[in-house]
Amino acid sequence: MQRIIITASVLCAISFSFSSCLNPFAPVLGNPSSSVWTEAQTVGELLDNFKNSYNFQDSLRYADCLDESFVFVYYDVIEEREDQWGRDTDLKTTGGLFSNFEEIHLIWYALPENISDFAEENTSLEFDASFSLSLYGYEGGSTYDLYGFANFTVEKEAGDRFRIITWKDITIF
Repeated sequence: MQRIIITASVLCAISFSFSSCLNPFAPVLGNPSSSVWTEAQTVGELLDNFKNSYNFQDSLRYADCLDESFVFVYYDVIEEREDQWGRDTDLKTTGGLFSNFEEIHLIWYALPENISDFAEENTSLEFDASFSLSLYGYEGGSTYDLYGFANFTVEKEAGDRFRIITWKDITIF
């Protein structure tokens, strides 16, 4: 009886050690060090995360790009005036955008290297970035191509990552 208990506990220990190393039911993940997500330690990395959050329609990653005090500024064509909203409204609006289109493609253009490589802490930086945004509707629905400029103010607090404080949209339809 004792021999069976020892043998069973040894088999159990071996099985646990192998199961932590190999799971035959797990999907192949590829190289885990080659993630599309960055630590946003430079402005370029922040913009990569922003772009990827749109392209993968990932609202949680998008939220991580925005500071708690985030403000989105836009021109209201109906009211013919500049308007703005805060982070909560922006997250709801962007979540709606993500759920209403089958595919989204955001591309940044002509971002100067000194902006892309900027990594200073406790310093806000304001810059313009040109972009194209393509929105593809479900099952052959409408497709929209937007071109424009975004005026961003970003900041990285000491020991943290870059986040967007303000985004002023200058979209050309």
